[in-house]
Amino acid sequence: MAFAQSPGRGLRRFDEHAAKATKLVEEFRGLETGLTPSNALAALKRAAPYMGVPLRVVSTIDLLFAWTKPQDWQGGRLPVVWPSNDLLAQKLGVTVRQVQKLLKQAQAFGLIGFIDSPNGHRGGRRGADGFIAWGYGIVLAPVGTRLQEFVACAAKGAAEDDALTVLRKRLAAARRRIRALAQTAFDTDLHYLKADDDVALALMATEQMRQVRDTVLLTACVEQIEARASCLAEAVAARIISETASFSDSHSSCWDDAEATHSTTTKQLQSAKAVISSGSAKNSSRNEDALPCQSKTPIDEDLKKHGVDPSFIMAIAPELCTGLLFRDGSWGEMVATAERLASQSGISNHAFEEACRVMGPNGAAASVIATIQKYRRGEVQRPGAYLRGMSSKAGKGELNLGRTLHGLKDTSHVIAMRGMSDGTDATPIGSLMSRLVNRGVSQR
Repeated sequence: MAFAQSPGRGLRRFDEHAAKATKLVEEFRGLETGLTPSNALAALKRAAPYMGVPLRVVSTIDLLFAWTKPQDWQGGRLPVVWPSNDLLAQKLGVTVRQVQKLLKQAQAFGLIGFIDSPNGHRGGRRGADGFIAWGYGIVLAPVGTRLQEFVACAAKGAAEDDALTVLRKRLAAARRRIRALAQTAFDTDLHYLKADDDVALALMATEQMRQVRDTVLLTACVEQIEARASCLAEAVAARIISETASFSDSHSSCWDDAEATHSTTTKQLQSAKAVISSGSAKNSSRNEDALPCQSKTPIDEDLKKHGVDPSFIMAIAPELCTGLLFRDGSWGEMVATAERLASQSGISNHAFEEACRVMGPNGAAASVIATIQKYRRGEVQRPGAYLRGMSSKAGKGELNLGRTLHGLKDTSHVIAMRGMSDGTDATPIGSLMSRLVNRGVSQR
């Protein structure tokens, strides 16, 4: 009676996976006409990622197919292979124990079955016609039985991939849009919009949806992020438009004619902006006092008090003012250079025009040069926001621009002296060119 309690000890257990595999083997009626074993294997490989079949299991099935022949897949036949576990372990580069686990996994996924010999060993023989005379081992018939299932699963998975790709692209586009809008909000001091919360939400959604294949869940997430992006865009646009409208209604541009007269003819005098943008020394060097909107501001008085002129600014940032070395170095050319540098450094036109309105063109140019110089040294993170802060201080009478520029000059001198003490030439190329030009002028 003790022996009867364990009648199958040491034999292959017959469980639900074995029962499923046995049923699939019994249902095999051969491959359809025109199909080969390679077609069945290819269908399995395409469907495996969508069925959750591990890659190692697929590699094991691929290896087993190397021992089968096309005639084994005809109707009335059974595709059986009988390689030993030792041989499979050698071919797969794993241990025998791992081979046993892989075969068990393949049976659990309904990909193979087993036919055991009387002594439990695998083996078989083919006749002279190439057909299997007898064989015991691993049965690949389930792959043929489920061929159409694999094809349908692969097609459905590919369609889902296309839909998921579109949704993920929409999510990435919405995230980029939110980041761009948030940068605008930061530069224009729209902190009440809490754009950083939208950025954090978009980044979190992108990370959490990275491995999600539920199109319904992903669609809901994408629509929510797109809605947040639209709301933020409307808020930023409304604020910018309102500020621009109020600015245009209450103040004339510092580049416009004093009487705000616009003409399309060429007989009238050019505007100050045209003169400055052209960079012509003939029209802008010695007549800077005649430029429109050139009324003295407290910042102009501060610059004059501290002896700040275009040559002083060129000495502070020679690399930024290299385009002025062979010209007359007037304030008009300095303003045009500052406007160009502001655009290249990510400072918005609105921020530059606001600086012109509050500090005057000369003060705005000096402020832009100082801002960019500090940005190049790593002292400023957002040039646009820093320039707006300087404009705000200037409007309140709290900006000491002359002292700031002298501080930059002292810092440049300290850096140069430090380079000399280290035995390295710390003199910028712009400074060298400026010295050469000044020497040539003095020798005339």
